[in-house]
Amino acid sequence: MDRVSVFARRRRIKNLEDWTLYAILTEAFFLALSPAVASTAVVFGVIAWFLHSRIDSHYKMRSLPFDVPVTIFLLIGAVSVFTSSARSFDLIYNYCSLVGIYALTYLIVGQTIQTSEQVKMVAQALSASAVLVVLWGFFQFVFGVDVADVKWTDPEAFPELRKRVFSTLENPNVLAGYLDVFICLALGFLTKAERRAQKIILIIAIGLLALCLVMTYSRGAFIAIAVVFAVYGVWKDLRILILFAAITGLVAYSDTTFTNRILSAFSMSDSSEGVRVGIWVSTSAMISDHPFTGIGWGAYQYVYPQYNYYVADSDIIIYHAHNIYLNYAAEVGIVGALAFFWYFFGTMFVSLGVSQHSAEKWLSERIEKIFSSNEFLQELATLINEKLSDFADGVLKLFSRKKPPKGKKTKQLIHHEEMNWSEHTRQKFADDERVASVENISVGGENISAKIIKIDDALEAKKEEIDWDNATNIDDKKFLDGFKLGIGLAFLSMALNGFTDDLLFNIPSSMLMWLLGALAMAIEKIKN
Repeated sequence: MDRVSVFARRRRIKNLEDWTLYAILTEAFFLALSPAVASTAVVFGVIAWFLHSRIDSHYKMRSLPFDVPVTIFLLIGAVSVFTSSARSFDLIYNYCSLVGIYALTYLIVGQTIQTSEQVKMVAQALSASAVLVVLWGFFQFVFGVDVADVKWTDPEAFPELRKRVFSTLENPNVLAGYLDVFICLALGFLTKAERRAQKIILIIAIGLLALCLVMTYSRGAFIAIAVVFAVYGVWKDLRILILFAAITGLVAYSDTTFTNRILSAFSMSDSSEGVRVGIWVSTSAMISDHPFTGIGWGAYQYVYPQYNYYVADSDIIIYHAHNIYLNYAAEVGIVGALAFFWYFFGTMFVSLGVSQHSAEKWLSERIEKIFSSNEFLQELATLINEKLSDFADGVLKLFSRKKPPKGKKTKQLIHHEEMNWSEHTRQKFADDERVASVENISVGGENISAKIIKIDDALEAKKEEIDWDNATNIDDKKFLDGFKLGIGLAFLSMALNGFTDDLLFNIPSSMLMWLLGALAMAIEKIKN
């Protein structure tokens, strides 16, 4: 092969690499603005990635920590579609178009993102999109979105609530879950930021995201992010908890409707809570009747009428279980749900600093308990309780303060009165107020020589100034650590939100989750 051919081949490979990266950036930017554009970008990116892998003879796919559970989940999901009692072509289309996009997102992000610079580009695309989502939410709140037109509240329980923003995400609860994720990402970066300008920008960003979250009046999402801040604040940095408490207190003082809305989550005054409980009971019956392959991916709305024990109005379509754990177990069975949560919680724990081996051991022990029991349903109930308990213990241990290593000596400071200054040294100070050559100082029984330079007051004042010019500059390691921590906290917020809603039923939320999960594993590979 001549040099021209080799050069042309390398150029094609480089172009395909760039196109794949641009496709990922397009998906990251448009997933909350236009899912159709984001999905198209994913397909284009996979085609470019596939051609690159065929042309480049040196290309090798890399394995990610949770490829196995992802593969199991995809296979069982496909089986559930073909064994579903609903037997509708819509199920096949739904699985291929949605789960296919999620899997392809996980594939190209995990295989393409290999440098910290690429991670930064994805973070910038996500941030730019989040800015537009928040601005549009503010626009909706200022110019009004009448909840009477969209039926997202109980008018009898909340007659004064007239506005709930949803921005580009069609539903206030979905927007709230999206905002929770970005608050967590900003919090992760804030913990690693060193420059004052960076900290100020991130605190303002968290404040604006929190304010937009309040405008959604979503109770579950707010309680979830409150738990995240409380856990992290108590066990890591109390200032984080104080920051969140200050923002919450300010909002609660200025908006009593918001306060009443949050407090209602702890009562049964809202009709939506009673409906959720009824749906959960019906979903539990689905799981009991279809424990292995489930009712079929996306079949919930078709099967639910057979288990409609509590929602009297037959015209109301129930699309999902309003609980991520019950919904996955119902649609793809217990095995498929465990495979998904192996990936989900494994990603969360690894992102938060727990080793992959520990995360997998935690889950494998629970799976073994399920299949070693003769009384299947009773063991399943016990398992859920144990998982919740162990999960809480794991979070508490994860955020516990680290003690200094044993045997490591701390530096001893010597009081200025212990220093024996000679007459020669004092004379030097008298001759020059700024620079002094210090000789034969007795420090701790030893004589040393040194030079003392008095720092100019103007220089000290300059150090207190905020360097806005370098606000975007951050060390690669700290950036990756902050992003990874933010992803872990984001997954924690999604896990908490999942108790009262199935946010992953929404396409943008699911695309974001799979993209962040693959990014977390890519960051793990980059750091190692």
